[in-house]
Amino acid sequence: MRLPFFKPKRFEPSFPIIPLYATKEEAHSVMQQFADVVVEEPESDKAIAQRLITATRDDTRISAGLWDGRVRFTNYRTEDFNQNDDLKGRKLGWFIDYYGGTAEFDEPQDTGHMVFWRNPVRKLLIVFGLHMGPVRIIDKDPDHWARDDEQK
Repeated sequence: MRLPFFKPKRFEPSFPIIPLYATKEEAHSVMQQFADVVVEEPESDKAIAQRLITATRDDTRISAGLWDGRVRFTNYRTEDFNQNDDLKGRKLGWFIDYYGGTAEFDEPQDTGHMVFWRNPVRKLLIVFGLHMGPVRIIDKDPDHWARDDEQK
């Protein structure tokens, strides 16, 4: 017997989604609506971010990695939907749907610690941490990453 109040909950983010390749100002504005924004050094992400801007509220931290004033990647670390693998799967499913649906993605690669889903249509990569459920969206569009000497 199925009871309506046991209906599976759908993941809906309680935080803003930062558009890839948005300007620093656009990302800051969106994140400021969520929480105070702090500028940080990228530490382990120096190869793909010159600066990080972060906003933290309760158990959720949003980070945007910036390169030449544009968003290169976004991280969404939240305790929402982390209680079990089924809920983590719903969270990952929401991001897959948001960024084009499974039809646009290649087969996922699973390392046992992370799942990598490449979307060649939108030129992005979703990285999902299996242990704590963080989600990273990486801009893989080569047109956004021209070297300085190529732009001249």
